[in-house]
Amino acid sequence: MTNLKISAKMHILIIVSSVLIALGIAVGLICEFVADGYFNYGNDYKNYKSVEVTYALVDFPDEEGVEKICKTAFKDAKINYYGCTFGDGKIEYRFAKSVKTDKIQAAAEAINAKLKLDGKDLSNASAHEINTTLGGGKALTLGAIALAAGVAVQFIYFVIRYKLAMALSALLANVHNLGVFFALLSITRVPVGSNIFAFAALTVVATMIGCCFYFDRVRKNIKNEVTAKLGANEICDLSMSESFLSVCVPAVCFAFAALLMFVFLSISALSVTGVLSAVLCAIFSAVACVYGTSFFTPSTYSRFMKIGDDFKAKHHLKKPVKKA
Repeated sequence: MTNLKISAKMHILIIVSSVLIALGIAVGLICEFVADGYFNYGNDYKNYKSVEVTYALVDFPDEEGVEKICKTAFKDAKINYYGCTFGDGKIEYRFAKSVKTDKIQAAAEAINAKLKLDGKDLSNASAHEINTTLGGGKALTLGAIALAAGVAVQFIYFVIRYKLAMALSALLANVHNLGVFFALLSITRVPVGSNIFAFAALTVVATMIGCCFYFDRVRKNIKNEVTAKLGANEICDLSMSESFLSVCVPAVCFAFAALLMFVFLSISALSVTGVLSAVLCAIFSAVACVYGTSFFTPSTYSRFMKIGDDFKAKHHLKKPVKKA
């Protein structure tokens, strides 16, 4: 009924996933000791240098005049900022940590000189060097607890709604998909910030929905008089082909919706790094969910299903025959 024989390729898929996750761990650990961390921390976790300009509204009713002065100073100093934030009479220009401090200091002094020249004594500019932290690990700890809680809730839900074998397979799918997602981030060194928690949670939710679609098809095919006669591998492969589109659509749509949200936020902050991070995180989340739920999960569940069928057959044969 289907030409896709994913179940027969279980060992190949396990090897591919294992190599990918192991490579991600290896790259992350190497970078942890010789670079800036396991992941390439960026956005709100990135170390940077800045020029902070505070201006009085009586001197500048809007920020356009301040911006013009600042951009001229940066151009003269031959430095470029990668991000800019506005608000409450303050503008912060962010520079990469590699930009020389003396050039940033010179730009800040040039801005101050221009402000004083124009008689704007209530406005000033100052240079800073920011070394960010991960909140003492608190953000990572709370994020990990939230993800673990989501996976645990899914497992309990699947035990109640489906069977134990399906719940175990779905649990493995979540661990696998998160592992692939984090491995891709580690290997490609995509700059990540606190948005990594949002996309990780998105991966868990998309995996849960995809597993629901897949196991619904498996359950229907088991109860169908025609397909019930098929073996475990054939039922799993057939269910995969029937649910493939249903699995892909939520994963892609959720990733696209999150992508739009983070891109708009990054654009408002004039952050190219933020846009790049959101785009690649969304792509990696969708890839992990589609690959893990549509290919890896059917191949491993076919083995769970076969073990269960063999156990039932063996248990049935051992039942004593009733005497007439």
